[in-house]
Amino acid sequence: MHKRELADWLGPRTSGHVELRVSAEPRLLPLLRSVARMAASGEGLDPDAVTDVTVAVDEACASLIQHSVPGAVLTCRYVVAGGCLCVAVSATTSHGSVPDSHTFGWRVLDGVTDAVSAWRLEPDALRAIDRVVHIDFAKQFAHGRPG
Repeated sequence: MHKRELADWLGPRTSGHVELRVSAEPRLLPLLRSVARMAASGEGLDPDAVTDVTVAVDEACASLIQHSVPGAVLTCRYVVAGGCLCVAVSATTSHGSVPDSHTFGWRVLDGVTDAVSAWRLEPDALRAIDRVVHIDFAKQFAHGRPG
Protein backbone atom coordinates (compact mmCIF):
# COMPACT_ATOMS: atom_id res chain seq x y z
CA MET A 1 0.00 0.00 0.00
CA HIS A 2 1.28 3.44 -0.91
CA LYS A 3 1.86 5.73 2.08
CA ARG A 4 -0.18 8.90 1.89
CA GLU A 5 0.19 12.21 3.65
CA LEU A 6 -1.98 12.52 6.74
CA ALA A 7 -3.81 15.43 5.15
CA ASP A 8 -5.06 12.99 2.50
CA TRP A 9 -6.90 11.04 5.21
CA LEU A 10 -8.91 13.93 6.58
CA GLY A 11 -12.08 14.95 4.85
CA PRO A 12 -15.79 15.56 5.15
CA ARG A 13 -16.44 12.18 6.78
CA THR A 14 -14.59 13.06 9.99
CA SER A 15 -16.46 11.95 13.11
CA GLY A 16 -16.18 12.71 16.81
CA HIS A 17 -12.90 12.44 18.60
CA VAL A 18 -11.38 11.32 21.89
CA GLU A 19 -8.65 13.37 23.56
CA LEU A 20 -6.55 12.33 26.54
CA ARG A 21 -4.17 14.66 28.39
CA VAL A 22 -1.78 13.23 30.97
CA SER A 23 1.50 14.12 32.61
CA ALA A 24 4.35 13.16 30.31
CA GLU A 25 5.59 10.36 32.58
CA PRO A 26 6.64 6.80 31.68
CA ARG A 27 4.45 5.34 34.44
CA LEU A 28 1.37 6.42 32.44
CA LEU A 29 2.26 4.43 29.30
CA PRO A 30 0.03 1.49 30.33
CA LEU A 31 -2.95 3.88 30.55
CA LEU A 32 -2.15 5.33 27.13
CA ARG A 33 -1.89 1.83 25.65
CA SER A 34 -5.24 0.86 27.20
CA VAL A 35 -7.00 3.90 25.76
CA ALA A 36 -5.44 3.22 22.35
CA ARG A 37 -6.63 -0.38 22.46
CA MET A 38 -10.15 0.69 23.46
CA ALA A 39 -10.33 3.43 20.81
CA ALA A 40 -9.20 1.10 18.04
CA SER A 41 -11.46 -1.75 19.18
CA GLY A 42 -14.41 0.61 19.53
CA GLU A 43 -14.03 1.68 15.92
CA GLY A 44 -14.15 -1.91 14.70
CA LEU A 45 -10.54 -2.41 13.66
CA ASP A 46 -9.54 -6.06 13.35
CA PRO A 47 -7.36 -7.53 16.14
CA ASP A 48 -4.11 -7.11 14.17
CA ALA A 49 -4.90 -3.45 13.46
CA VAL A 50 -5.79 -2.88 17.14
CA THR A 51 -2.37 -4.25 18.07
CA ASP A 52 -0.72 -2.02 15.45
CA VAL A 53 -2.44 1.10 16.83
CA THR A 54 -1.52 0.14 20.40
CA VAL A 55 2.14 -0.39 19.45
CA ALA A 56 2.21 2.89 17.50
CA VAL A 57 0.70 4.88 20.39
CA ASP A 58 3.18 3.31 22.80
CA GLU A 59 6.14 4.15 20.57
CA ALA A 60 5.01 7.72 19.80
CA CYS A 61 4.22 8.50 23.44
CA ALA A 62 7.43 6.92 24.77
CA SER A 63 9.47 8.91 22.26
CA LEU A 64 7.92 12.21 23.35
CA ILE A 65 7.97 11.38 27.07
CA GLN A 66 11.69 10.57 26.87
CA HIS A 67 12.45 14.13 25.72
CA SER A 68 9.69 16.06 27.51
CA VAL A 69 10.39 18.98 29.82
CA PRO A 70 9.60 18.53 33.52
CA GLY A 71 5.89 18.99 34.13
CA ALA A 72 4.98 18.62 30.45
CA VAL A 73 1.53 17.44 29.41
CA LEU A 74 1.23 14.72 26.77
CA THR A 75 -1.85 14.99 24.55
CA CYS A 76 -3.17 12.04 22.57
CA ARG A 77 -6.11 12.56 20.18
CA TYR A 78 -8.08 9.95 18.24
CA VAL A 79 -10.41 10.82 15.35
CA VAL A 80 -12.12 8.72 12.69
CA ALA A 81 -11.74 10.29 9.26
CA GLY A 82 -12.11 8.99 5.72
CA GLY A 83 -12.04 5.30 6.58
CA CYS A 84 -9.20 5.37 9.08
CA LEU A 85 -8.35 6.03 12.69
CA CYS A 86 -6.06 9.07 12.94
CA VAL A 87 -3.97 9.60 16.07
CA ALA A 88 -2.13 12.80 17.04
CA VAL A 89 0.31 12.82 19.96
CA SER A 90 2.12 15.92 21.21
CA ALA A 91 4.24 17.15 24.12
CA THR A 92 6.62 19.97 24.95
CA THR A 93 10.16 18.68 24.62
CA SER A 94 13.48 20.10 25.74
CA HIS A 95 15.24 19.75 22.40
CA GLY A 96 12.35 20.42 20.00
CA SER A 97 13.66 17.98 17.42
CA VAL A 98 11.32 15.66 15.60
CA PRO A 99 12.16 11.95 15.90
CA ASP A 100 14.90 10.74 13.58
CA SER A 101 13.38 8.65 10.78
CA HIS A 102 16.38 6.29 10.88
CA THR A 103 15.81 5.08 14.44
CA PHE A 104 14.31 1.71 15.32
CA GLY A 105 11.35 3.40 17.02
CA TRP A 106 10.47 5.42 13.93
CA ARG A 107 10.75 2.33 11.75
CA VAL A 108 8.31 0.57 14.07
CA LEU A 109 5.89 3.50 13.73
CA ASP A 110 6.25 3.46 9.97
CA GLY A 111 5.78 -0.30 9.81
CA VAL A 112 2.58 -0.55 11.86
CA THR A 113 0.77 2.51 10.44
CA ASP A 114 -0.49 3.52 7.00
CA ALA A 115 0.83 7.07 7.31
CA VAL A 116 3.08 8.78 9.86
CA SER A 117 4.59 12.24 10.21
CA ALA A 118 6.31 14.36 12.83
CA TRP A 119 6.53 18.12 13.11
CA ARG A 120 7.20 20.82 15.66
CA LEU A 121 5.76 24.13 16.71
CA GLU A 122 7.96 26.85 18.07
CA PRO A 123 5.82 29.30 20.05
CA ASP A 124 8.80 31.61 20.58
CA ALA A 125 11.50 31.38 17.93
CA LEU A 126 14.00 33.15 20.21
CA ARG A 127 13.87 30.38 22.81
CA ALA A 128 15.91 27.21 22.40
CA ILE A 129 13.66 25.19 24.73
CA ASP A 130 9.99 24.38 25.26
CA ARG A 131 9.16 23.28 21.74
CA VAL A 132 6.01 21.29 21.12
CA VAL A 133 6.68 18.19 19.01
CA HIS A 134 3.83 16.35 17.28
CA ILE A 135 3.67 12.80 15.95
CA ASP A 136 0.63 12.02 13.80
CA PHE A 137 -0.30 8.69 12.28
CA ALA A 138 -3.22 6.90 10.66
CA LYS A 139 -4.41 3.30 10.46
CA GLN A 140 -6.80 2.48 7.64
CA PHE A 141 -9.87 0.32 8.23
CA ALA A 142 -10.19 -2.96 6.36
CA HIS A 143 -11.81 -2.61 2.94
CA GLY A 144 -15.57 -2.41 3.02
CA ARG A 145 -15.90 -0.75 6.42
CA PRO A 146 -18.06 2.39 6.21
CA GLY A 147 -16.13 5.53 7.05
